Amino acid sequence: MRKYSILLFIVFSCNINQENFELSGKINGLENGVIYLIESSSIEQEIILDSTTVDNSSSFLLKGYIKEPQILKIRLGESNSNEIEFFAEIGEMKLNTSNKRFQFDAQFSGSRHQENLDKFNSFLVKYEEEDLELLEKQIEESMKNNQKSIDSISILRDKIEKKKILFIINYIKNKKEEIISPYLALKYNKDINEDYLLKIYNSYSKEISNSKYGIELNKIINK
Repeated sequence: MRKYSILLFIVFSCNINQENFELSGKINGLENGVIYLIESSSIEQEIILDSTTVDNSSSFLLKGYIKEPQILKIRLGESNSNEIEFFAEIGEMKLNTSNKRFQFDAQFSGSRHQENLDKFNSFLVKYEEEDLELLEKQIEESMKNNQKSIDSISILRDKIEKKKILFIINYIKNKKEEIISPYLALKYNKDINEDYLLKIYNSYSKEISNSKYGIELNKIINK
């Protein structure tokens, strides 16, 4: 096993389990490059499940083994600034994107869990865009030293933030029978009241609480 240090500690997978996951697709406009299929086993360690060189056809095929649906990453080149996270599940998935807008043009298919994540992100981005518009106005008013307007905008931004957190909590609660629920609870645990986080966790079935993200969420709750 060879070890590489590229920002994070990275190792190549030597998993002897039979491959049960496949990601194929096309990166339009990419004539030559290396792409990696990556699993994050911890904050500091990444495991490369597979890699391949993309030629003039712009097509690729990556394979790996996963125990259950989970977040993986596909990285173009060695820099983690050019990567996409997605919700993989056992079976075949497809990705179509472009070299120029690798992250923004990404379209996945073949995963119910990715569809759930896409829906979640599509709603979340509305709150973030609304907040960004108000932030721009707030900056303009600060340049005018208009404290009254600055304070009014701050109140509006606080309301948007509360609505966003409420949306996140409701989505996590409504998807309690899906693995995406503990995944999102983990991701946004600092925004959720500890007692409510415990209440969400206790609502999970054994299958969900014993999943990768269910176990990690339990560790956070019991710190």
